[in-house]
Amino acid sequence: MNYCELKIGEFLEKLSSADSMPGGGVASSLVAANGMSLVLMVCNLSLGKEKYKEHEELIKKSIIEAIELKKKFLSLMDKDAEVFKTMEAVFAMPNGSEEEKATRKIKMQEACKKCCVVPKEIIESARKGIDIIDSLYGKSNKSAESDLVVGKKLLKAAIEGAWENIAINLKYIDCESFKEEYRGFYDNIVNF
Repeated sequence: MNYCELKIGEFLEKLSSADSMPGGGVASSLVAANGMSLVLMVCNLSLGKEKYKEHEELIKKSIIEAIELKKKFLSLMDKDAEVFKTMEAVFAMPNGSEEEKATRKIKMQEACKKCCVVPKEIIESARKGIDIIDSLYGKSNKSAESDLVVGKKLLKAAIEGAWENIAINLKYIDCESFKEEYRGFYDNIVNF
């Protein structure tokens, strides 16, 4: 499904439904795309203005980077939903016998690890978006500075939301080194 092609009302209906997808990962990625859209708005309001001429190269560079991140977030919406299908397949597996339970547990571990990958991408990309915003403070349209603040808050919310998707999966993973790797990653990236 191409979630980014849905009308806002249609997307919200799907998000509100009893279906497991779209879920928090898809929503987090959309929130991040909104954050990058605000960055683009501020850049476009600043570009070509005499007052911000000395920062024009930064603004142009920020536009290119923000467009790429926005595209990435939109693609991660569908990627997150696609990866979740591996989890749904595990839920559908039989678990009556001991052998079936053991097989299902192994597959659950694999699916949980796989379901951590896209949220990690969302977090890494949102962190890059925050860095772009931080570079633009005081160097872009001051009348739209509140939009940079909102964009940063949206990216922070996307990071927190994506982390929750990782955290729920870590609960079901037995491999301590995998869990520590992701916890360390999160601790290093959230200093914003």
